[in-house]
Amino acid sequence: MGRHKKIGKVEPVQKIWLSAKETMAYLGCSDKLLEKLRNNAEISFSKYNNRTIWYDLKSIERFIERNRVV
Repeated sequence: MGRHKKIGKVEPVQKIWLSAKETMAYLGCSDKLLEKLRNNAEISFSKYNNRTIWYDLKSIERFIERNRVV
């Protein structure tokens, strides 16, 4: 008899951090606008090794909500 491994279902994980490329796609903006939002502290981010920047998805959603025109 052969050994059978149980294969479980992998549940997708909700992302909480986005790369710059993902953030630009999410907002539909350029890298210059993203830099401006970052410099003006309008969205939260984390910087690693003085190069890689990760953007907080919740802060991006709050930014969108704050700037919604009703």
